[in-house]
Amino acid sequence: MIYSLPYIALVLFYAILSCVYVTVTDDMKRNIRILCVFVYVVFFGFRGFVGDDWTIYYPVFTEDIHVGNFQEFVYSLEESPFEIGFTVLLIISKLIFDDYSFLVFLTTCINCFLLYRFLRQRVENIPLGIMLFICMGGFVMQINLLRNTISILLFVNAIEYLVERKPLPYFLLCTLALTFHLSAIIYFPLYFFFHKRAPRWVFIAIFLIGNIIFLSQIKFITPILVSIAGSLGEEYEFLVEAYTEGKLSELSKGLSIGYLERLLTGILIFCYYDKLVSIRRENAVFINSYLAYFFMFFFFSEFFVVAGRLANLFTYFYWIIWIDLLKCFSIKSNMVLFVLFLSAYSVLKIWGMTNLVTLRYDNVMFGSESYEERLYIHEKNKDDVKL
Repeated sequence: MIYSLPYIALVLFYAILSCVYVTVTDDMKRNIRILCVFVYVVFFGFRGFVGDDWTIYYPVFTEDIHVGNFQEFVYSLEESPFEIGFTVLLIISKLIFDDYSFLVFLTTCINCFLLYRFLRQRVENIPLGIMLFICMGGFVMQINLLRNTISILLFVNAIEYLVERKPLPYFLLCTLALTFHLSAIIYFPLYFFFHKRAPRWVFIAIFLIGNIIFLSQIKFITPILVSIAGSLGEEYEFLVEAYTEGKLSELSKGLSIGYLERLLTGILIFCYYDKLVSIRRENAVFINSYLAYFFMFFFFSEFFVVAGRLANLFTYFYWIIWIDLLKCFSIKSNMVLFVLFLSAYSVLKIWGMTNLVTLRYDNVMFGSESYEERLYIHEKNKDDVKL
């Protein structure tokens, strides 16, 4: 549990602020919002080599990105393994300050701005919104998915244009998101139907079939891929086996607190379907996002890593729907119970996610371990998988 303590403290900090937030004046609320942003940037923006993805980004930033002259600039664009938008960000970061820690700080500031803009338009209690962001997808995004995070947060800021039926700003933001991560391609077709309220029978069908596939561990994709991989060669067969057998496949099997949370969320959304849509027009989008998240996670559960990455593209619905569910409870005791559930589950979830030596937190402002030290720790423990 020792590795989780800084993250648990961060979640409790926002949980306490969310309780204080509802009792203070508007001026104090403004100060609390500033404090929330400040703590977020200091905690994530000045982190050391925490997590996993820095093992990919650090070598590229230090060795492959060159900014001495225009020729080196063009060379960096051509040789970078990343999308052009993120590559340009790497170049800009290196031009300003040639240190990987500054890149982490810069991406954190961008993420914080995009997240705050998204939440401020939809959530009154900003500390609660940030807490839910951290625990429901945001921690993994901020620590391990530098490109994906900017891409996803650009899209969530385009949702307003999807609802308002403004195609130009919507597709411009999605195109910008695509330049940071190719997975953003999945957001383009959503403009044409995601604003429409899904019929209840569609919700029930996806919910029930997804549970049946997940609980019975029906593999309907694997046989097809195995057949295709067999005709392509041993390398592809190995990849299919790696993702459908052994430790990675075991992660998706059986009941877990994560499964129960997704189940409870689906039941609550179904029960308060009409009321959620009446609270805000955008909730039709967020309910559809839950269905997309559920579909990706449960229908592709035989590929745990792939399912998780795809589902993560839609995890943003939690940050809004869980708060709006509070407005649906007419009985105060139910509201209190749900708030207690959110707080307890958030702490439990962050504990379960962060109790790894590779996530041992340090901060460059107070002294952090070097790249070589953390790389040694990472390579020694990279096969550890949190169940």
